[in-house]
Amino acid sequence: MAKQEKDKIADEVSMLSGIEKTAVLLISVGVDTASKMLKVLRDEEVEKISLEIARMKNVKPPVVDAVIREFYDLMTAKQFIIEGGIDLAKGILSQARGSGEAHEMFRKLEAETGTSAFGVFQSNEINQIVSFIQNEHPQVAALIISQLKNERSAEILSYLSEELQGEITYRLASMDKISSEVIDEVEEVIKEQMGGVDAMGDRVKGGSSIVANILNEANISVERNVLKQIEERDPQLAEDIKKQMFLFEDITHFDDRTVQIIINEMDKSDLVLGLKGVSQELTDKFLKNMSTRAVDMLKEDMEALGPVHVKDVEGAQQRIIKKIKQLEEEGQISTRKMSDDEIVE
Repeated sequence: MAKQEKDKIADEVSMLSGIEKTAVLLISVGVDTASKMLKVLRDEEVEKISLEIARMKNVKPPVVDAVIREFYDLMTAKQFIIEGGIDLAKGILSQARGSGEAHEMFRKLEAETGTSAFGVFQSNEINQIVSFIQNEHPQVAALIISQLKNERSAEILSYLSEELQGEITYRLASMDKISSEVIDEVEEVIKEQMGGVDAMGDRVKGGSSIVANILNEANISVERNVLKQIEERDPQLAEDIKKQMFLFEDITHFDDRTVQIIINEMDKSDLVLGLKGVSQELTDKFLKNMSTRAVDMLKEDMEALGPVHVKDVEGAQQRIIKKIKQLEEEGQISTRKMSDDEIVE
């Protein structure tokens, strides 16, 4: 296989989530083996993996091979650790697969177990993490954020000032490959101030996609502030991020059947509160998909509500978004944004 093709496959595999990789692995081993493996997992994990398997279409054989190889390497590394400790394991694997590949495997294991320099940011108290982030250069903060789970990154952002939210996420969205020397310096800072061991790979995953994923998990107030600040600095970058996100305003573009399902599943009090102050276009989208009686009741409830705090409105909108994501996970609706050439009138 040519180097260009190998790099392409590696990039495809790196874009897969842990759940997606598990789904690929289970598909590849067959029904009998897969069912035995699922038996040892929690119900919640089984549901997520099963949903991913159902969604999965054709997977390229080289991608399957790469996922199986990664799984095998990780299992081998774990076994060596159990049998002889981490130092012996590193020595054995370095001889067997070369120092570069062995090093990468142990980075992944450390990230999984939380023993990496960045593991402390997944498990430490939020106030300690925020204190550390606030006192570091925004570029260092962006590096750290790029290594965490989306939910944790979103939580950290919500505790930062609006100015710092925008500064960090702009740098994260603009981030490309980072040199090993810079990474080493960042690791030393973390080890010195918060503890931890060697952790990062030779590149940092940044760009608009990771910011979009983080903002999808963040509070709406954080989401809107960050997008506003990035838009002021780089409108095209902000647009790239928006295209990969689900925004409350995107409901305007949903088909009527989807909106009807959302209305039926929503807590009506959240609908009343969530539509306060939104565009007339978005309000009309909901109203046209409700019965005359339901429309009258909604309008009466909104008028009776009077002035409300913006945080209460954003909270209701967040709950509506959460319900929409749940409905999508259950396969009842789809929020995927389609291009013009995918739509047939």
